[in-house]
This record gives sequence, structure tokens and C-alpha cells, in this order.
Amino acid sequence: SGARAASVSADNTGLKRGGSGEAEGPRIQDAHEAIRPTDVTIDPESVREALTREQFRLYELIWKRFVGSRMAPSRSETLQIRITAKAGRDYLFTTGTSRQLFDGYRAVYEESGAEEEKNIAGLAALTEGSTLSLAAIRKQQHFTQAPAHFTEASLVHTLEEKGIGRPSTYAPTISTLLARHYVTKEGRSLFMTELGEAVNSIMKSSFPEVDDIAFTANMESLLDLVAEGKMEWKEIVRNFYPDLDREVKQAEETLGKVTIADEETDVVCDKCGRNMVIKYGPHGKFLGCPGFPECRNTKPFFEKIGVKCPKCGSEVIRRRSRRGRKFFGCENPECDFISWARPSEVRCEKCGGWMAYKGDKLVCQNSTCGYSCEAEDD
Repeated sequence: SGARAASVSADNTGLKRGGSGEAEGPRIQDAHEAIRPTDVTIDPESVREALTREQFRLYELIWKRFVGSRMAPSRSETLQIRITAKAGRDYLFTTGTSRQLFDGYRAVYEESGAEEEKNIAGLAALTEGSTLSLAAIRKQQHFTQAPAHFTEASLVHTLEEKGIGRPSTYAPTISTLLARHYVTKEGRSLFMTELGEAVNSIMKSSFPEVDDIAFTANMESLLDLVAEGKMEWKEIVRNFYPDLDREVKQAEETLGKVTIADEETDVVCDKCGRNMVIKYGPHGKFLGCPGFPECRNTKPFFEKIGVKCPKCGSEVIRRRSRRGRKFFGCENPECDFISWARPSEVRCEKCGGWMAYKGDKLVCQNSTCGYSCEAEDD
């Protein structure tokens, strides 16, 4: 990675010289220019001493990705291995490995997963008819999982695949969904709310032509033609607006008022004695008295995570700091338990202490223990 761009051989890597730089396929990346080096001959190693560690890593990432984007794809040879075994019946095991034939962009930019290929490269030494010795058998049971909830990243990726929106509209789209409480965000996952389901149902039934992926993607393409001066915007509106106007008027006549029932809690209003309900405000959920406007009492909403406090046995709740960072604390105001990591009901097998989630592992929070184990799916 320390070699200058000028010394990267076009013969070994397929470095492209010149070219229009236009991407193939749907034009979904036209809204913003990419971040790229102003002088590609200034490689990261040549300026390492002048940069902080963070600056160097950022520049190295930008430089490598840009240079890699102008190079040819890598080529590899894949080897499929089939292993037969007999133990009362015939069993077939399969595995595979690959061998790099042409580095291409990997000469400067190594993607994740490449190291795994190197680790299994020894399989290529096997020959047909080889006899293998059994070292161990590991049994694993897998169950079909429901599709994962969208994260912000996976939602943007899906929008790109469908040709919906542009880079400049992805963030505002997600922000609007959250601000209007059509979806909520738990961790990194997005969950549709009851309000979101109601709005989605109305859109599908009352505006079927507008609430359509193909229609939206086609509209984006037409707007691209307007931006290029190949089509008049009035022509698009002239063809689109009459149908939309008719559907809006029809919806106004047929649709009634949609009421979303408040979710009642076991928290009692200390002013009137009613059970308080969950409301939505500009900053998220809060508890409000159902007696509004006679009773205007409100309280912060703290979500219980179903785990008992390791100190006093009360419920652990999810809270937010003044800067908006999530943390976990005890609902008992007299208890000082607090944790940035989500606590688990599982106790440490080694010392009996409480454990918390760290990635896909459970880690004992006793600083003198250090025990960890794989976390089971919730």
C-alpha cells in the first residue's frame, strides 16, 4: 500500500487510464460527487508523518478505494471439493476454496473475506481419490429465521436497488419516517409502528398507483430527464396530476378519521389516579394522562427491557443521556445501577456476576473475572 499510484503496474492490476467514470446500470448516484484525492500520486505512506492516526486511516481508505475503483476486477479460480464417507449409510460433505489468478483492484484494496480465502488455501493441495482421516464431528442445528428488520443501512441499500430516491434524499426520508413515528428505532433495527401500519394501509388502498415501487422508480427516471433538459417538467405534471387529484378527492370523501388507540401502562397519574398512556411527541415517547385536557400531567417514558436490576432486583429500564446516548439504569430512584451495555438475565458461570451484551457475546461485568460466552438469540 506504500507504493505510489504511478508505480502501480497496469499489466498486473488492470489499472484503467482515463475513461468517463460513469457508472453502469440505474443512475442512482448522480446527486453527489464522490470523495476522492485531489492528487492521486500522493499515496498514504508518503504523508503518514504529517497526519494524525485518524486522519491517516481516513485518507488511506479514500485513496485506496478511489484507486481500486479505477482498476479491473480481480479474477480467481474456484475449487469445489466433495468428500464421501460411509458409516452405515453414504454421507456427502462439500467444501471449496479459491486461488487468486489476477489481483486487479486487490493490489491496493483488500476487501473483507480475502483473509478467509487464504486460510483455506491448503485445501487446494488435495487430489482426487485422496483418503482423509476423521478429526472431529461437530453437529449444528439451524432453523429458518424470519427476515431481519431493516436497518438504516439496509433500507438505503434496498432503495438503491429499486431505483427509488437519490443519495441526497435517503437521509431525509428516514428522518421523516422517524419524526412522524411511522417507524421506531430499536438498536439499529427499524420497526413499523401502529400509526405506520395504518398510514401504509391507507396508501395502498386509496393510492395504489402512487404507492408502487415501479411508479416511484419511473418518476425518478423522468426527473433525471428533466435535469438533463430532455423533457419538460410541465409535461410530467400534466400526465400525472389529474389522476392524483382524482384519487385525493375520492379519498377525502370516503376515508374517515383514523384513531390510534393509546397504549395503557401500569403507571398511575399522581394527580387524578388514572392509568397513564404512552404518547408520541417531537422527542419520542412520553407518558400522558388520558384525562387530558382536564388533567395535563405528563411523565418521561422509560422502557423496561425485561431484566431485573443486579443490585436491587427492580426492573432495568432504557434511558437516554442529555446528549441522546442510550444507557440502562434501574427504575428504583434510590438504586445507583447504571450500564452503557445492555444487561442480561444470564449470570456468569465462573463468578456468578451479572453479564452484559457486547456484540454477539455475553461478557461478565466483574473486572476481575473476564468470562465471556456466545449470546443466544433473543
